[in-house]
Amino acid sequence: MTDTRTTCETAYERLADRISDPYCAVDSEWRITYWNERMAAVTDTRAADVVGDVLWDVVPALRGSRFESHCRVVMRTHEPRTVDVRLDDVSDDWLEATLYADEDGLSIITRDVTERTDREAEVELAETVFENTQDALFLIDVDEVRDEFRLERVNPVYEAHTGLSNDELSGRRLRDVFGDDRGGTILENYRECVARREPLEYEETASVPDEQSTWETRIAPVVIDGDVEKIVGATRNITELKERERRYDAIFNQTYQFTGLLDLDGTLLEANDSALEFGGFDRSDVVGTPLWESDWWRHSEDGQEDLKAAIESAGNGEFVRYDAEVQGADGTVIIDFSLRPITDERGEVDLLVAEGRDITAHIRRAQELEQKREFLGQIQSVAAIGGWAVDFRTEAMQWTDEVYRIHELPPEYEPAIEDGIEFYHPRDRTTITDAFERLQTTGDRYDLELRIVASTDEVRWVRTLGSPWYDDDGDLIGARGAFQDITDRKEHERTLQRTNDRLEEFTAVVSHDLRNPLTVAQAALELARESGSSEDFDRIEAAHRRMNALITDLLALARNGQQVDETQPVALGTLVESVRETIPADDATIDVDLDGYRLEADEVRLRQLIENLLSNALNHGGDDVTVRVGLLTDGTGFYVADDGPGIPPAVRDAIFDQGFSTTTDGTGFGLAIVKGIAEAHGWTVDVTESVDGGARFEVETGRYRPE
Repeated sequence: MTDTRTTCETAYERLADRISDPYCAVDSEWRITYWNERMAAVTDTRAADVVGDVLWDVVPALRGSRFESHCRVVMRTHEPRTVDVRLDDVSDDWLEATLYADEDGLSIITRDVTERTDREAEVELAETVFENTQDALFLIDVDEVRDEFRLERVNPVYEAHTGLSNDELSGRRLRDVFGDDRGGTILENYRECVARREPLEYEETASVPDEQSTWETRIAPVVIDGDVEKIVGATRNITELKERERRYDAIFNQTYQFTGLLDLDGTLLEANDSALEFGGFDRSDVVGTPLWESDWWRHSEDGQEDLKAAIESAGNGEFVRYDAEVQGADGTVIIDFSLRPITDERGEVDLLVAEGRDITAHIRRAQELEQKREFLGQIQSVAAIGGWAVDFRTEAMQWTDEVYRIHELPPEYEPAIEDGIEFYHPRDRTTITDAFERLQTTGDRYDLELRIVASTDEVRWVRTLGSPWYDDDGDLIGARGAFQDITDRKEHERTLQRTNDRLEEFTAVVSHDLRNPLTVAQAALELARESGSSEDFDRIEAAHRRMNALITDLLALARNGQQVDETQPVALGTLVESVRETIPADDATIDVDLDGYRLEADEVRLRQLIENLLSNALNHGGDDVTVRVGLLTDGTGFYVADDGPGIPPAVRDAIFDQGFSTTTDGTGFGLAIVKGIAEAHGWTVDVTESVDGGARFEVETGRYRPE
């Protein structure tokens, strides 16, 4: 019996050795009893080293695996089964293991099924993708010989998008499903794909199910042994994408604004038609190059550097905007240029949008307006003309800068209608109020010359004009007008009037006062011819002296209206002493006490003023009159006083009038000349009674200085 068992075991071992696939056997304790050379090869072991060891220790990857579970089931039930197994976690090789159990243990026969498993995995993956992808997929059965294409299968997404089920489509020809027109077009695409043996893309517009929509389809041939057996395809509805593209094109290309897309390094990715047409470029001329190297920017190195800095800032997430000069086909223009960073879903900048709007005309208009504003401002300043406006609806009032200047008010002052009226002189306030009320109620214009009182209390003359302001419906909604400072003009008018008055007086003097001595001289001359009397010649000489005095005074009087333009420091005491030496004083006394003071004056005209005051005192004070010249007690001028009979208070206001004299031999112009010279210097002259009861003339200069 033992020999028989041994013989069987030997025969079994010989049979096991002849198995070409990996094979092993284990006892009921899972100890290895047989391990053929092929199994040793696939596990990188030796039979002598593993026989007697537990299977799970020799191949650790099998412990706790599904394979171990199957082995235990077969060991328990003695029912054979076949399972797939990997002998390690690293290798991609798969074995198909057949498990047999008997009373001695378990036999395991394996064979390499890696290629089959991979194919099955690929098929499973393809099936999973086919059934679960978001694109609509379809499979076409191809018969090249018969030039026949039939739908074999479509996935659920295709069914949902087209409303056609897989059962409806399977096995049907293209024309049967899509009709002759569309089916024929699709058929031509399939034929091209088969002929070229390569993928093909195309777009088509179709009513699916009842809506007109655009589809993008990609098909690829499945080539087996050189023949196209199948066509696999994917199609997707791109109607919304096409609409977005259309809108994008409308925004990007159908605008006058220059637009471009930049990479973060400044490379131009796209430019719209407006930008290309402006530069006279083809898209290929600029796309793919740094923006600053394009002809738009190459004309200016400073502009290129500014652009590089702007791109860097925009790449850091900053919105950049500035005016830039760029070169176009027809010359340079100024654009309102900006760079806007675009971020991805992570918030990181991955794109820059460049925009430019031609503002050359706007800049030029602004410059022209600024030039006009400056020009008008200069005119306004020179002509002292301002403008004002009142909105009757809101009672808001506006002034131009010149109106503020005339009123001497700061620009932040907000005038009201009442304020505008209050600034007028009290004596003119009623006039402007009445005129403005007529303008406000009946639209009557006004053009008035009135006085205002500035914020500094200075009285100024202004010319104010007011006009009605109507809206488009013809309703009176406000008033507008001009405002001009005419103070200087008014002063010139007054000066001219004074000059005219003096001219009339001068004419009267010439026609009257000079005629009298001429008549006397003529009569005396006739008598002298007849009698030869010395008295007649004395009368002629006296008449000539009077005419000479009149002519001298009249010439001085003619200069009275002239303002003093140039002055110099004059030592008043020295000047008075010089004048005293030239005037016949006889027994009169002239005392000078001016304490060494100097004043700014026209020396020639000041000398005449002193001569006239001293001559007046000597002529009217008597032979032994005493004349004193000194400084006013407050130091603001000087005086000339005498101890003569004085001037009666009743005539003191008239003594400075031209032609007024208290004696018959006076010209009546001496003191008028004194007043004119004083006023020409900006001084004042007055007369009062001296301490000795005589006349005292006080000249207030307000300007003097010690020597």
